Amino acid sequence: MRRLRFGWLAVLLLLPLTGCWDRRELNDRLFELGSGVDRLEDGSLLLIGQFMLPKQSGDAGGGNKPSYLVETGTGKTVSECLLDQQLKLSRRITRGHRNNIYFGEKMAKSGIADLMDSVTRDPDSRLKSDIWVVKGGTALDFMQVSYPLENMPAIALSKIRHIIGKTTGNSLLEILIEENVPGSGPTLPAVEVVYDAKLRKKTMQIYGRAVLNRKQGLAGYLNRMESAYRLWITGETERIPITASAPIGQGAFNTNITRLGSDIRTAVHDDRVDIDVTLKGSGVILESLPEADLRKPEALRAFEAQLNRRVEEDQAAVIRKAQKELGVDVFHFGQAVNRQHPEAWERLDAHWEQAFAHAKITVHSRVKIRRIGLQGPPPNKP
Repeated sequence: MRRLRFGWLAVLLLLPLTGCWDRRELNDRLFELGSGVDRLEDGSLLLIGQFMLPKQSGDAGGGNKPSYLVETGTGKTVSECLLDQQLKLSRRITRGHRNNIYFGEKMAKSGIADLMDSVTRDPDSRLKSDIWVVKGGTALDFMQVSYPLENMPAIALSKIRHIIGKTTGNSLLEILIEENVPGSGPTLPAVEVVYDAKLRKKTMQIYGRAVLNRKQGLAGYLNRMESAYRLWITGETERIPITASAPIGQGAFNTNITRLGSDIRTAVHDDRVDIDVTLKGSGVILESLPEADLRKPEALRAFEAQLNRRVEEDQAAVIRKAQKELGVDVFHFGQAVNRQHPEAWERLDAHWEQAFAHAKITVHSRVKIRRIGLQGPPPNKP
């Protein structure tokens, strides 16, 4: 009798394995790998989707057939846009594989808070997605740019970010986390469409970061190097390439700085804030155009001092831009003030943008050149 019970139990456990319980077959689904949102002239929204076209039998050989479809939908809300878009497609849209979401510049300037509400409430949305701002253009124009190296142009930027050493699939989580960082302004990766006059074609390239204010509206941009300097302060990058003018003779030298670190010290005097930033790292000489023998201690010290001057000047310029032009604290200085002076932060929180804009910020660079390569003087030196 006991064996009979176990037999029936085994049969019951096998029942869930007999087939798919989801009535939606793959042939009824349309996978969206990228989407975009633009603000139209009348204030309504334009939703763009880039969908993977299903391959038919016999299509494995390739050919000139497109591998993706771009479709749009309009409405006053994202939900209306999704419905309008779905009415044009014979398969049900599936967004579980979406890697990237693109906002046109006009859309970003008007504020993306409502869009973020829609994205986070949608059960089909992936939290591990990247959100981009299209600098100087629209999401529609960007998503229509072909990219021959990938079957789906929407995923090309994720691969580019991975190659240059940036974390992918995290900007949606970043902006959700930044909302709870005291005084911090969130940033999103920025991309632009550029025209190559020599090749006579349009292509896409990563520009840097789009800076948002507390209302999640676009305040401005940081280019690639400015973004890298910001990440050095916040501790979110592992390396940064820097070119500095040579301290000896004419020319320049290139370094790759790793083992990056930063230390932020703050002081509050009434409503005046003083911030002292110390940057640390280890440099590797990649290329040196002047004829200098870096095996000599005096030459190495001169190059090291020049490198630190360049770092201090560039970092100070980025901070001034954030203070005077953008008006947004993108360095987590407010968080440092909150941790080091919690009582003063209660007074500064409501007007931190003004306090940050007038703060006295000093930068010190303590980068050490650890490696100069396998040779001393340049090989072309007589």
